[in-house]
Amino acid sequence: MLVILLALFCAVQGQPLVLKELHTLHQWTNLSLGDDLSKGNRFLPVDVDIEYGDEGRHRTFLTIPRLGMATPFTLATVVAKDNALVENPRLEPYPNEEWHVPPNNCSGITSAIRTYIDECWRLWVVDSGQVNSLQLCPPQILTFDLVKDELVQRHPLPPDSYIPSVSIFTALVVDLAERGTPNRCVGGRAYIADAWGYGLIVFDSLAGRSWRIEHESMKPSPLLRLGRSSNSQAGIFTVSLSPSELEDRYLYFHTLNAFNEMRVPLSLINNETFWKSANASGDSFHSLGTRGIQCESEVMDQSGNLYCSLISLGALVKWEESVSNYTADDLRVVAYNPHKIKFVTGLKINRNSKGEEELWALSSQPKLFVGGDLPANEVKFQIIGCRTADLLANTPCTVGAAETTPTNV
Repeated sequence: MLVILLALFCAVQGQPLVLKELHTLHQWTNLSLGDDLSKGNRFLPVDVDIEYGDEGRHRTFLTIPRLGMATPFTLATVVAKDNALVENPRLEPYPNEEWHVPPNNCSGITSAIRTYIDECWRLWVVDSGQVNSLQLCPPQILTFDLVKDELVQRHPLPPDSYIPSVSIFTALVVDLAERGTPNRCVGGRAYIADAWGYGLIVFDSLAGRSWRIEHESMKPSPLLRLGRSSNSQAGIFTVSLSPSELEDRYLYFHTLNAFNEMRVPLSLINNETFWKSANASGDSFHSLGTRGIQCESEVMDQSGNLYCSLISLGALVKWEESVSNYTADDLRVVAYNPHKIKFVTGLKINRNSKGEEELWALSSQPKLFVGGDLPANEVKFQIIGCRTADLLANTPCTVGAAETTPTNV
């Protein structure tokens, strides 16, 4: 505990911790999937995404990995009529029920775990293929057209890209070609963190190929074992990318139990031939420095601000890519709210209908991830958000999804 308190002091040195009221879009004291057969089952959503459409309309997506065969669906949206409902909104399967039953039907979705919405109105989904660590189907990457809600691409991962019943995917980010490039919305590259398999998966959707990258820095730090917690064994936990407008771009990541932040040139990560050669070397992996404290999920905005949630300390910090140093003194607390920022398993930057960037987080009670129970009336999961401009300027949090907009029926 002393180490944690000292680390917290270092991370916020000279910065008063003032409570920031983040916007709560939805929260659940009882997460129900609307099926009598699922009563009594444990549902743990792990990722969130917000899609903005015309006239401010929005849809909220959640992944709910299957922990048992009775889970009726694993990729969900908030029912449109409940968009304005904060407490316990209803969920429905995406894109429809047929995609989710039975769970061992590899032509559907076995267990969705990560999502990403790109600027071309496509939803990328990582399906682990697992039910309670049982590998029923190969992991796959699915891409849906959000205008038609139809599948546009499916890519099962080849056997050498994952470890059956071990690989757990904790982050997904997608990179498109530069703006103005012909056929920009045809392809894209997806980068997926395999925390328990200690690797990074790269998928080139235009070529229909994927490859795996492994490096010592993707393994948990041997110096920072966190007792007997399973999280102490988690490797590469995050993936973030430099803004697309930059000429020299990097891929950033860290392991869950480490204090340092790693980066590697994106051009090297994208070189499939290099990584499939027998002499592939990871000499280009560099540690930026140490923040002196753990953080969980991270995401970078298009201005080069890297946001990260501090584990169990109720704070969100940011670092600027243009700053050469990466130390506790170079981090800035942009939000402190221990009532809302708890265990953040999903952290995203989405653009609202006005083109403004918003940060969204899925925050959960940590006790739920170790099999613990909470009082029936206690909030277990919540989706919180804020315009990045409000975070950086320290002004009250606003989000486009809370503004008066037409509701889909």
